[in-house]
Amino acid sequence: GYNKDTAYEELGIDQELVMEMRRSYMTRPPIMENDHQFWHGKDRRYKELSQEQLDNSRAESLQDAAARILPFFNSQIVPSIRSGNKCLIVSHANTIRTLIKHIDDISDEDIKGMSIPTGIPLLYRLDRDLRPVDPNIELEFRYMVEPKGYTWATSRMNGFHGVYLGDLERLQDIQMKRDVTNRDWQRIILRNVARQLDEADGTGEDGNGDGVLETRQLYFQIHKKMEEKEFGNMLLLGKMKDQLEYLMWDRKQQYLTMAGFESILDKLHLSSEGSVVEPFVAMTDTDAREKRAQEWYEMLALDLEEECLIK
Repeated sequence: GYNKDTAYEELGIDQELVMEMRRSYMTRPPIMENDHQFWHGKDRRYKELSQEQLDNSRAESLQDAAARILPFFNSQIVPSIRSGNKCLIVSHANTIRTLIKHIDDISDEDIKGMSIPTGIPLLYRLDRDLRPVDPNIELEFRYMVEPKGYTWATSRMNGFHGVYLGDLERLQDIQMKRDVTNRDWQRIILRNVARQLDEADGTGEDGNGDGVLETRQLYFQIHKKMEEKEFGNMLLLGKMKDQLEYLMWDRKQQYLTMAGFESILDKLHLSSEGSVVEPFVAMTDTDAREKRAQEWYEMLALDLEEECLIK
């Protein structure tokens, strides 16, 4: 029931933790108590649930969602698909993310980078073993299916094989909003790194920081953050590292105020507009098709080479 942009204030928790709860596989949100305005324990629609089921529903991670969704998927939907039916699944984002993770075998870490546009049809084609057909290679060249819809590079790099259907104008609007959201989250991460470094200094009048950061230490803290897989490809973090490296080596600047850090962050935020989330690409795009063809022929050549070596 909370807005993702203001939840940290209402719950009194760190903004980065809110991001972790929303995107990670195992992190749960705070438990919903009986006096919460949205507590569903007294709703007549859930009167058949056991106490254990109600307690489990107080806070649910994506892992918890998978525990209740996948048994239904395997017992009801999989047999229907094997019977030759085309299945339409309509649900909220957590269910869709759970199924995408399962179908594409996306890792617990990579699922953090997956976003699901609201209200946009998502098409999967599965082979006889119920493995996803790669729309960039197999769909057009192996299965001779006319390519339709749009792929999203930001999701594809995490192992995603779905294709979005819909008008391009709406998809581009979603991409723009997602770009703004992701840049805002990356700003939060950088601010947290700087604030924690400042507070660790403890030279201020109140025992916290004095608002002055050692450039070298800030650089290494961001570098350390980027060594974690989920932060490694974040554009703003990489650009801030480059900027700090320039300050250290070219300008010989040893210290940076928090105000100066914020000023740099503002410039990087604006200069990265439209770049943090890569755009949707039409499957019928000529350049994209040529790239898919090249990938297909390279894969075919490797398969033939392997076959010759075996013989």
